[in-house]
Amino acid sequence: MRKNFGSTCAILAIMVAAAMIYWDSLGLRAGLYDPLGSGTMPRIVASAIIVLSLVALLQTFLARTPVRVSEPEDTSFAPRPWLAVSIFGYLVICVVLLHARLPFGLSSTLFLFVSALSIRRFEKSAILPAAVCAVVVGYGLTYLFGAVFGVDLP
Repeated sequence: MRKNFGSTCAILAIMVAAAMIYWDSLGLRAGLYDPLGSGTMPRIVASAIIVLSLVALLQTFLARTPVRVSEPEDTSFAPRPWLAVSIFGYLVICVVLLHARLPFGLSSTLFLFVSALSIRRFEKSAILPAAVCAVVVGYGLTYLFGAVFGVDLP
């Protein structure tokens, strides 16, 4: 139990934050043209986070021995801590583009495309699959939220 104290605290903190978001979303008023109401999506996400956190908490308590990370047999793996920093930078740029009134579909597509290329280290063979996935997800989410759910995106 003592060895899992840090992960248990982190899981509980995530659950408390999700519960606070859920509670706060109960006070959101429904929009004029929003059939689901403004608080529906935050409640769905918060509920999913709470359920998944409960599963992680259960796994933490049921673990008899701490999980040991063994070295992979493939020695071609190299840690890339700057990948997370660069993707966070891309996210900041995406938010700035949204603030500058670039449509959501285009800004999210650009973010996904550049992020996928960064993960694949800008290989030429990754350009076409990254572009297809970025367009499908970026504009697919725009269509899903705009046409199906009736949520106005920036």
